Amino acid sequence: MKKNILFFGAVLIILGLSAYSFMDWDKEETASLETSVANNDIASTKPAIEKKNKKVFDDFIYDVGPRFAAIKKEIVQNARTIDAFYDKEQLQKIETLKSVTVILVIDDQQSDIREIGYSNELNDAQLELLQSSDYGTNFIVRADYLEKNKETGNLEKSHSTPHLTIVPEKQATYFMGIETLKDYLRESSKKARVHVDPEKLQAAKVFFTVTKNGTIEQVYQDRLSGYPELDQKMTELITNFPGTWEPAENSKGEKVDQELVVSFGLMGC
Repeated sequence: MKKNILFFGAVLIILGLSAYSFMDWDKEETASLETSVANNDIASTKPAIEKKNKKVFDDFIYDVGPRFAAIKKEIVQNARTIDAFYDKEQLQKIETLKSVTVILVIDDQQSDIREIGYSNELNDAQLELLQSSDYGTNFIVRADYLEKNKETGNLEKSHSTPHLTIVPEKQATYFMGIETLKDYLRESSKKARVHVDPEKLQAAKVFFTVTKNGTIEQVYQDRLSGYPELDQKMTELITNFPGTWEPAENSKGEKVDQELVVSFGLMGC
């Protein structure tokens, strides 16, 4: 009798431990399943959240103005040495000047229209080329020279290439300022920039002319951003600028046409 009681007692203990282990295992499985479901829910909603919070790439317009650094026509007309095109810091680097080449830039490419000289003073051919150039002419003054290495003191070959655009004595101005114009282009092109990847956006340029009557004409794009919808939108916006422009003026105060450029996309030359 005593042996039976001990046997049944042992069986009950084993069954109890088994039941406890099963219940504990079940809780762990349930917790694991709940965690898995929660993680799946987060994973499934994450793209939607990211899409909702995704900001449109906004810092993409970096200039509105002449194609290159502006230089007034009267300065070009009166230039006799390269000092007119170089700042003091650049000139101080030149130890021995080798050559100076004036190169016209046409269709955004260096052309074969160029004149070379071998001194600080511009020669007759260079002067004729510069003095015959009108507003909107883009050109480069390339100087090849020897420059002293600050660390070794040795003379080394170097060069400088100021890129310049001839502008009227008084440039065309937008009635509310260039920064307001940039803001307008940013805001009005947001829809076209929703799917733009900043890392793939190319440097692009849209040229336009402010006529002597203050109208916008000759709008064209010579560099594409890689996003046709954005290129088309920018061209449309520039063609239909709101508000008014004050035309450029020459040295006599006469109104003249001026070509300007909207540069957008990633920073480029």
